[in-house]
Amino acid sequence: MIKNYLKLVLMIAPALLLLCWVGVISAQIYSGREVTVAIRGYDPRSLLSGHYIQYTIDWGNTDCSQFESGVCPERDFEYALYHGYWGNNGRFYVSEKEAQSLDKAVRSGANKAEIIYSYRKGARPYALRLLINGHIFQANKN
Repeated sequence: MIKNYLKLVLMIAPALLLLCWVGVISAQIYSGREVTVAIRGYDPRSLLSGHYIQYTIDWGNTDCSQFESGVCPERDFEYALYHGYWGNNGRFYVSEKEAQSLDKAVRSGANKAEIIYSYRKGARPYALRLLINGHIFQANKN
């Protein structure tokens, strides 16, 4: 009888841990405020990792007045982006359907790219949305 309960607990435990982890991340995202950060150095494709835009934050073109004391929190973003698995770049994943349109939009030198983050001082920032020329990026519906 105890073996049956142990098996049940071992089967349910991974799902509960995953649910708790998602809950913690969701709480961190919703407790932050949205800030817009300019990006540069795009690379919208990777055949090994899927479709994403690889970027570096452009603090020179970011409005720092949206942060406390009007100072850009470069250290908080460095910790989240630069100490990850991908070296000195952040990644923003897109669907396969949007990848080709995004590739064209980003490679055009006339477009300005930004990412909206959920940010709370001292916490890890989370990328929420990609903006191209101030508009949320959406693939052409052709």
